[in-house]
Amino acid sequence: MATVTTTTNSAPLVWPSTTLIDRSPVTGHLWAMVKASTANTYQLWRSQDNGGTWALVTSQVRASVQEISSIHIPTDGHVFWAFRTYEGGQDRIYTQRIYVRGTTILWGDQVLLAAATAASAGAVYTGMDIQSVSAGGLRVVAVAVGTTSGSKIGVTMLGETIDANDVPRATLAIYGGTRWWNHTGTGRITPSLEIEHVGDGKTGAPAHLWVTWGRTDVYVAKMAWSGGRWVGPTSPVRLNPAAMTPAQDQLTARWDGYRLMTVYPDPIATSTVRVLERNRANTATTQRQTPVHPAGVVRNCSAGYNSVTGDLRVYAVGTSNPDLYYVDYARLTGTWTSWTTVSTTDILGASGNNYSVRRATDGNARYDVLTAHATPTPNTIVHTPQVITYAPNPPTWDTASIGYPNGGAADVAAALNLFWKFSDPDRSDTQSAWALSRQIGAGTVQYFRASDSTWQATEQKNLGATTSRSLAAGWGADADAPHSYAVKVWDSSDTASLYSAALVLIPSTKVNPTVTAPTAAEVIAVDTVTAAWTVAQQTAYRVTLATNPGGFVVHDSGWRTGTDTSYTVPYRLPDGTGWTVTVQTRNNEGLASTIQSVAFTVDYLEPPTPTLVPAPLPASGVIRVVITNPAPSGGQPALVDQDLYRRPVGDTSEGVRVAAGVAGGATVDDWRAVSGVPYEYRALTRGVNGTSIYSAWTA
Repeated sequence: MATVTTTTNSAPLVWPSTTLIDRSPVTGHLWAMVKASTANTYQLWRSQDNGGTWALVTSQVRASVQEISSIHIPTDGHVFWAFRTYEGGQDRIYTQRIYVRGTTILWGDQVLLAAATAASAGAVYTGMDIQSVSAGGLRVVAVAVGTTSGSKIGVTMLGETIDANDVPRATLAIYGGTRWWNHTGTGRITPSLEIEHVGDGKTGAPAHLWVTWGRTDVYVAKMAWSGGRWVGPTSPVRLNPAAMTPAQDQLTARWDGYRLMTVYPDPIATSTVRVLERNRANTATTQRQTPVHPAGVVRNCSAGYNSVTGDLRVYAVGTSNPDLYYVDYARLTGTWTSWTTVSTTDILGASGNNYSVRRATDGNARYDVLTAHATPTPNTIVHTPQVITYAPNPPTWDTASIGYPNGGAADVAAALNLFWKFSDPDRSDTQSAWALSRQIGAGTVQYFRASDSTWQATEQKNLGATTSRSLAAGWGADADAPHSYAVKVWDSSDTASLYSAALVLIPSTKVNPTVTAPTAAEVIAVDTVTAAWTVAQQTAYRVTLATNPGGFVVHDSGWRTGTDTSYTVPYRLPDGTGWTVTVQTRNNEGLASTIQSVAFTVDYLEPPTPTLVPAPLPASGVIRVVITNPAPSGGQPALVDQDLYRRPVGDTSEGVRVAAGVAGGATVDDWRAVSGVPYEYRALTRGVNGTSIYSAWTA
């Protein structure tokens, strides 16, 4: 427990359904909104150590505020709140964003969402709740407001958007269908508003909106998220089987990632809390009932949920003492725990309703509870972290770092570096120890002892935060059956995970090929190269060609399955250049060999370079290209055939082949040229000695 602050305000945390503590998903900091001793002053306190210490960050004076909503910190890390004023004979609803970026904290514009003429404060509008999501470059903010209209009470949906330039605007365009519902009745309404999130309280998938309210009846409306807005149903659903007595000034509802849970004092078994769970489809309700509260008739209640297990935690104050108690519903066993006190110090207020519970345990593996107490004076606001002990998740293998795929072959002549990833539902938790097991084929499982790098018959707990272990070369034998490795971890509270899934590796020895062509430093007299090799075992091969010097890879065959021991590289080698060809193979178990490299050069005579004369023939709709091939001389090879290429002038591509295998001195009519486009042409001429040469591009 830690004191947040003190205040002379007599109701600093009303109502229990109003969440005045939240966690930033950006920084992990806890934030609390507090009504200060100074009139009309609202303070934001922050803890950077999970509630161990608190510091006042910023405050604001706002006259005429009658009540405030929950605070909500969405995925962008800013703090949102709404408040109601009574000014000029009107109930007015405002929203405001507190901009948080590092050390920059600014109170944004106060945005007026609604104003209604009221004979007195709260005659039209009462309680509020707030949520927001990101959509299409906008921040969309929804506010549910308790509303009285004549003999009717209910809830009204208001909203705003914040654009990419951080400009907020009140708008109702974020709603379609029905956005307000009412029914006969009188009195205060404090609704609860929840995004249908994935369990983190922040991220919708999609971000449907659940609105829960009522005094004697529990009503819920699910507003479907569609096209950047919420669409409300014509009528809400009534959930409760029996009228709530006495009528409730507030209702707490929480979406836990799977269902909506609403809690209220049971009107029949009055020393218990009734839980109504509504399914995602909004078609069925499951009822639950807590054990009997140790302090008698329940006066008020609230709730939070375990983000990992979905367990529900109910908080309540009874009549015989104003202490705050909690009880858990465990989903795995379908049972309730026993009521336990949060604090034996009396909760402030005649009805003991000055407390606030963070909605979920997400992010820091704890329920965060704010309570206000009359002693010591002045009124003291205390934060109580209720830590949840989670087992770490089973670790996962980092095969990218290991260098071998799961189920693949691994080289026994090299060290085996095993890497794994630690994760925990508490994202701030760390690894404190690890255990590594090995099973060879169907043999006995063994356990690695880090102190002497030996394998033992019993599990060995090795202390340390390292998430890797290197096994020395010779970790297996080529003849071994597959090795199966599994890893287990302990977190900072010494809670163990389950073992990981198995990492299966096939012990193997490399079988390297011998490159027979080209030979080292060979001079090739043609413009293509064919790599050839011999090898004792092969199931796949890979050939690359790179410039030498420079090492720029111009061709990579990729891994090709098969036993072929030669490969012609599909790349034209310019005369007078140097190259390196590499060959790599895989043995029968799939282990890649060491890469074998051979450097060579090319030196050859190309056929004579042709000249081209393109001429447009508009009447015929063609461009006619006349190719002239000089006679070979000085040992130049005779011409075999040639290809003609075309491209638009200014293009830098290889062009499009418009004719293939044409004879020397040919005339080619290009029928596919488009009228009005300037073109250029070139020819690729091949000689009888396996060489080739390009002509210049001619427009």
